[in-house]
Amino acid sequence: MRIGINAALMGAQKGYRQTGISRYINELVYGLEGVIQPADKLMLLGRSPEVVAENPSARILWEQTGLPLSIAAHRLDVFHGPMHVMPMLTRVPGVITVHDVAFLKYPEQLPAKRRSFLIAATRLSARKAERVITVSRNTAADVREWLKLPEEKVVAIPLAPSPRVRPVAGRSLDVFRMKWEIERPYIIAVGTLEPRKNLPTLLRAFAKIKDQIEHDLVIVGPEGWLTGELKRTLNELNLGDRLRLTGFVSDEELGGWYSGADLFCFPSFYEGFGLPTVEAMRCGTPVLTSDTSAFPEVVDDAGILISPRDVDAWAETIRDLLHDPARLERMRELGLARADTFSWSRTAEETYRIYQEIAR
Repeated sequence: MRIGINAALMGAQKGYRQTGISRYINELVYGLEGVIQPADKLMLLGRSPEVVAENPSARILWEQTGLPLSIAAHRLDVFHGPMHVMPMLTRVPGVITVHDVAFLKYPEQLPAKRRSFLIAATRLSARKAERVITVSRNTAADVREWLKLPEEKVVAIPLAPSPRVRPVAGRSLDVFRMKWEIERPYIIAVGTLEPRKNLPTLLRAFAKIKDQIEHDLVIVGPEGWLTGELKRTLNELNLGDRLRLTGFVSDEELGGWYSGADLFCFPSFYEGFGLPTVEAMRCGTPVLTSDTSAFPEVVDDAGILISPRDVDAWAETIRDLLHDPARLERMRELGLARADTFSWSRTAEETYRIYQEIAR
């Protein structure tokens, strides 16, 4: 079987793209290499030129022109579009991955052009594809309801933490703290700076209790889009040296940031999966997150889930947890066990099974 994957974002440069779909492609490809049969060939399409990855307009054009030609030239048996999109000018059986439908749930939180493209491209591609993979049962239900697709066409296959995001402990954690000049305990949030992550709620909650705790707040992630409200909140609260914005960090550094934190906070309004929650659990960091979208199925009973709109609840819960080390330790143990239920080998195996079902 000759399998082709749109890998245009596989080598994306440092930035918001590398935190989402680029990570998915990298880990899926690595996992597939361990499960495909010896006679199979896995082909990564679109890894060059760099402009395809870094220029959205160029990539969209290439996906509907150059990509169909590449599919034909490689005589593929199955094609996988890991970022919602199928090329319309191909007859090769295909599967797409839909990571979320935030563009439907929270349309005001995306730039208008991006939202319009995602709606049109996802609708057309999902109808053309033989299968639609989603990263959670919640997203699968959203896609079926939106597009009225048969239940068997939409398959939920969960993600997993990257093996490069590893727990850091002992002397290695001490070295990490010295490198980053970390002198105080801290709570952490991780994700692209965009409206959907709902960081103003966390900032306001932290501001309410900062004089009752000794912890700083660390926000890890690159700047995304529509950050006006976030910047206004930062200016209004003036948290000074109690707040740290790291920007983009590597996977190896991310493991250190998780491991050194006493609590991970993720107040996102909506996630297709919510990978940072699993990364945090894998690093032994207790998780406090929203009670919406995929979080209940992903976190299960290993973390605490509350409304993303209730600033007072976030403030009180953070404060109470930081004053209760025994409860944090129980959450840490539950989180480690929960994280072990997710693996990229499982994700790759289930994805490969889809390829076998639809390949001609």
